[in-house]
Amino acid sequence: MPSSEMGAIVSGDKPSLFDTFFQYGEVQDLDLDRIIAASEVIDPIAEKGFQMEKRTLQDLLSNREFDVPEYQRLFSWEKKHNKQLWLDLEELITANRDSYDQKASDVFFGSVYFAVDSGSAKHEVIDGQQRLTSVHLLLRAILEELEATKGSGDIENDAIETLRSRSIQQIESLLYHFAGVEMGDQPRLSLNKHDEAFFDAIIQGHEGQLRYLTSDERNTDIDGRKGRATRIDTLIDRFGIDEEAVEEWGVSEDRRSSFIPVYYSNWKLLEAFEFHKQRVSEFVEDSKDTDSKILGLVNLSNYLQNSYHVGEFEIHEADPAFRMQIFKILNDRGLELTKIDRIRATVVNTFFDEEKEVKKEYIEKWENVVTQFGTDSDAIIEYLAVFLSIIEEEIDQIGDAEDELTNAFATRNLESDIKPRFRTAEQAKPFLDRVDALANDYDTLTSDSLEPKDLEGLASHREASHEILQRLNDQQMDQWRPLVLELYDHASQGTDRGERFYETLELIETLNFRRLLVGEDPNIFQELFLDATHTFQDIRDNREERDPYEAAQQVILDGTQAESTELFGDRFRDLITEARDWNDDMVKALFHKMANQQFRENGTIVDRRLNMDDVHLEHVLPQTPVYDADDPIWLPVFFGLDGDTDGNHKIAERVRRYLDLVQRPDDEVSDDQSRQRDSIKEFMRQGFIDDIGNFLLLRGRDNISASNQPLSGKIVEYYREREDFTSIAPNSFFTPAGAIDGSRLDQLLEEAIAVKDDTENMDAINADLQSYFDEFWTVKRMQQRRVELLLEVLELLQIPQRPDEFDLDDRREEVTGEIRQRTEEEFEKRLSMQSV
Repeated sequence: MPSSEMGAIVSGDKPSLFDTFFQYGEVQDLDLDRIIAASEVIDPIAEKGFQMEKRTLQDLLSNREFDVPEYQRLFSWEKKHNKQLWLDLEELITANRDSYDQKASDVFFGSVYFAVDSGSAKHEVIDGQQRLTSVHLLLRAILEELEATKGSGDIENDAIETLRSRSIQQIESLLYHFAGVEMGDQPRLSLNKHDEAFFDAIIQGHEGQLRYLTSDERNTDIDGRKGRATRIDTLIDRFGIDEEAVEEWGVSEDRRSSFIPVYYSNWKLLEAFEFHKQRVSEFVEDSKDTDSKILGLVNLSNYLQNSYHVGEFEIHEADPAFRMQIFKILNDRGLELTKIDRIRATVVNTFFDEEKEVKKEYIEKWENVVTQFGTDSDAIIEYLAVFLSIIEEEIDQIGDAEDELTNAFATRNLESDIKPRFRTAEQAKPFLDRVDALANDYDTLTSDSLEPKDLEGLASHREASHEILQRLNDQQMDQWRPLVLELYDHASQGTDRGERFYETLELIETLNFRRLLVGEDPNIFQELFLDATHTFQDIRDNREERDPYEAAQQVILDGTQAESTELFGDRFRDLITEARDWNDDMVKALFHKMANQQFRENGTIVDRRLNMDDVHLEHVLPQTPVYDADDPIWLPVFFGLDGDTDGNHKIAERVRRYLDLVQRPDDEVSDDQSRQRDSIKEFMRQGFIDDIGNFLLLRGRDNISASNQPLSGKIVEYYREREDFTSIAPNSFFTPAGAIDGSRLDQLLEEAIAVKDDTENMDAINADLQSYFDEFWTVKRMQQRRVELLLEVLELLQIPQRPDEFDLDDRREEVTGEIRQRTEEEFEKRLSMQSV
């Protein structure tokens, strides 16, 4: 019966899932009051909107235009993905064609999803952008090789020339469409706004690339020090444009030396194209003459176009929300991490049928790893993730490696780019050998109890490397570990690699200090350090003439500047000059490095070396600025509240208010007053107490007993071990070599001895002497010391590859003046009413 004859629905009475049966298919004879056809309440968007076809790549690409919508991600295929595309092509290349027993398989190239509106020639790409883009780049690489044979005069067979000409026309018809007289041929595939122009330049060849580089649309006003900035000359070289073409195009020297912005995804496009260009070039190297070269290229192109099959899903007339829904469904995928007992089961099963001794050897190797980390599953997984990120170029981040452990320790292929290492015992052996070999090194490098003697093979660089590793481990970041582990494995097996290892370690720490000082996220190093690791491996394994350490360092430097220009040059200098609320652990590590470097330069490192575990930071202006409410010595002096010139700033009133509130009994302080008191105290902490100018570095783990006493009492404590205190470089301001009066210091210490070192009984010491020291530490003095420390920090964090980056050699006096002026301006802000 028709839906109108089904159970009566009163007008306005909406059907409910709980009182109405929704009828699908043929009408059933059911004795129900409320029955309605499902089509009355369900809109079959998916049913009507989807059209599914199986197509070859040639069918898919012919006579169509493709548009990548803005909600799609940027092009992101890595080398691993390009390798996989080429591996499928090698089915044809490596097949034994002397007989018909070994045939190349055709390829299922996955599914692609398009949204197509009626009357439009454009296909909106919902899923498949990365593959479509890569296929276009590969076809362009083949096209360029075919075009390079034109006019060579070496083609002997007219049929080969015909094939060459037809193949060029065929590829061009897939890559381009005619967009009118003015526009000419344009790429059929349009990427999003960040990639479109760069992709078009690649696809349109050298003429298109020169047009791109010289277009007024390129922003040449960009600062060359900016992360995205790339010199046009560099791109001319990367595009492979010869000098004759550049001259014919009329590119001026000024234009060539200018910079334009190039995005990270742009580089991915160029790297993918370069990869395919290289592979196609290597492919035709096997040809014996031009005819065979052309024939090979035509066959390769035809195989790609006609033996690659895709499942095409077209969505017609769907609204944007439905398209986004499909996009999210297709992109929300992931795998959980396998636990250690599952990994162990895989190891045991893989070697279960092997000879007894082999089985025992490799199961023991796995158990050695487990034992090395005290059976701590988290520590084992952490190590395995670092290890996997070293050996697999497909890994971009250590966190990704953790997710891929399941696949690496699998016995069969899963949905992953990481190949399983345990399909057979023979495959698993070298993998487990390496896992076992590096486990001890990793545990050594990351150990809390690391000693210089543990670092084998580094010769005279053991001590300095040990210090850096201590500091890096204390900073709770792991991005550096894959690279350092790989470098250490190499350095410890040679006789002259210790210095190169140390240089790289020094660069890593220097950049990390810079990151910490400007508050940059540590994740900027994730891919960089892994890229450097794999660069190092490639050069080492291929026995290239380049120094692998130097190449790895350059990858780190270039990548860091690309990710964060704030870590370099004037911008870095300005940011640290304006910094407030300095992190205690970071300053401790920075001062530790500063002190030990001076010991090393003075030849006293063996006797004076500081161990990170045996030093602590001291706040000159105490963390509790009012220790005795009846006698608040520090704040009136520091902020100049007693009428001297330091007190002529707006914050003086607020500090006086704070002193008034802390001197009141708690029951006389309202909630609002308590919040006001805490707010002013927090201001003092961020702007002054936790500023680099207010820190000292002392030997010993515990704070000194006089930490809340007036400075005269603290000085006596500082100088209990005079050589220990004065030899530490960051403390120099509080020594006779700095701003302290030497004769008064000696007198203070002598009188302190006379009162039997009783810092609680300082009344017996000369009052004028006490006043000199108690009134020594003011805002102005802190500014003075801060400027000196900032200059030392800049000296400390120089990078050898960038000599005099901060102009301290050529313009030291001017730079000092600039830092002093900026510091004064910054402190004026802190002392203003608005800074509370």
